Amino acid sequence: MDADKFDSLLAPGADFSGHADVMLHHLNGAMDAGHSGRGMLEHLVEALPHQTIATFNSDKLVDFRSHRPWLSFSDWKFTEVEMPEIRLDLLSDDNDRNFLVLHGPEPDAQWNLFLETIQEIVRRLGVRQTVGVTGMPAGVPHTRPTPVHLHGARSESLPKQPKMVGEMILPAGMDQLIEFTLGQTGLDAVGIIAAVPYYLAEGDYPPAAAALMSAVAAKTGLALPVGDIEAASALTLGQINQMVEQSEEAGHIVEILEQHFDEAEPMAIIETPEEPLPTAEELGARLEEFLKRADRLNRGAKLSNLNEESLPVADASGISSLRDTPYEKRNIERLRPRRGRHRRDTPED
Repeated sequence: MDADKFDSLLAPGADFSGHADVMLHHLNGAMDAGHSGRGMLEHLVEALPHQTIATFNSDKLVDFRSHRPWLSFSDWKFTEVEMPEIRLDLLSDDNDRNFLVLHGPEPDAQWNLFLETIQEIVRRLGVRQTVGVTGMPAGVPHTRPTPVHLHGARSESLPKQPKMVGEMILPAGMDQLIEFTLGQTGLDAVGIIAAVPYYLAEGDYPPAAAALMSAVAAKTGLALPVGDIEAASALTLGQINQMVEQSEEAGHIVEILEQHFDEAEPMAIIETPEEPLPTAEELGARLEEFLKRADRLNRGAKLSNLNEESLPVADASGISSLRDTPYEKRNIERLRPRRGRHRRDTPED
């Protein structure tokens, strides 16, 4: 890639002299139920030593009316501004292994050039594996482990999962295009999706972020601070359970979802064998049962006790708020030393 073309989307000061064989990515803008992908990456950046090695030019990539800057206002004056920015951070895991995190708002323009730039960055830094993370709303209960699913360019690197029937056509997000584009070059480019209870999809749902982190650690071998985010998950689930207990309707819906979850056959987690096509009578019976289930779920889909405003933000247990607030700017010259396990970094004296 031509040097001028490569530098055109990057802010001055980018440093690609290091090395990392893994890059994690999530860019806000497309689907991310429970703020799962964003929450996981925010937690990693706050919990581990990190250095910003590249910042993208927001004026060329970001629509500021869609991603408005945030202003601090006190004593009748504006005191600070936080501009939306896409960052590439270099982090160090608990075994001092370096890896990359690409995060920030999804670009609003120049997607093709952005993808070419990511390709060149990956090549320069020696990345061999990329992992995109996100959450998806699903008919699962919060009282059961969060299911995760993997997809990727190299089918041999994926675990056994339910067999897909047919083809889906869906609008692409930048994370999916990164996976596709890098996969075409031969990299092990994968995506990990956490299934988030549909009635909790609009708020912060740390259990999904914890499930994503565990899956990323298993896939990449990175030693990540899973314990901190699991503590936030336990706190959040306890608070959700208290609210469900106060609503008979909510409790009924959760019971239905639990029953469906528990009745899933073991074969559902591996490839299902081919079966003969059902008869018209069997299809009618299955459709009738599906409509009955859908009607029961739809009647309880709006749970007033479990809306976004009433859900607490689990910031007391080590995980930051995952809501749409501006990213904290960190401008340091080197990786900071660890100051105790997974504590927030403090300025150097």
